[in-house]
Amino acid sequence: MPSDPPSSEGAPASQGQRRLVVGLSVAVTLIALDQWTKVLAERLLEPGEFVSLIGPHVGWQLIHNPGAAFGIPAPHWLFLTVTVVVTIVVIRGLPRCDSWVQVVGFGMLLAGAIGNVLDRLLRPGAADGPAFGGGHVVDFVAWGSFPRFNVADSSITVGFVLLVLALWRAERR
Repeated sequence: MPSDPPSSEGAPASQGQRRLVVGLSVAVTLIALDQWTKVLAERLLEPGEFVSLIGPHVGWQLIHNPGAAFGIPAPHWLFLTVTVVVTIVVIRGLPRCDSWVQVVGFGMLLAGAIGNVLDRLLRPGAADGPAFGGGHVVDFVAWGSFPRFNVADSSITVGFVLLVLALWRAERR
């Protein structure tokens, strides 16, 4: 990956610095959107009740997910650890990105990881009181029989697809 020369005093920010700022801006924007939509979902929806948006299969349904993707059980410390690792990889990788597609993809991955870990840190969990980081993730987008999801989950998925596309494009060059 190309590296940028260090910028001198008063010179514009290097390409690497701009990519870091853009990637973090994408992440912060999507984290805010994720948390805002989760607050709305909890205020406006009854847990488990389906609200149709488009026909009988697409709509809203509030679910509090204690597990990983698709509700798969996993220890709560694993989510915290993965988020720390993702954050380090993204912060180190953003300045070295070869394309703006990668920058946005990394920003989206970071947003998804942090958005869901914020739920685990700040929201309630099991009735008997969760351990630190054991809060439940708020999922509310209903799409047929697919497991319920949220903005953070969508950010992870789209970010991953963007990174795969960027890798594919780089390999074709």
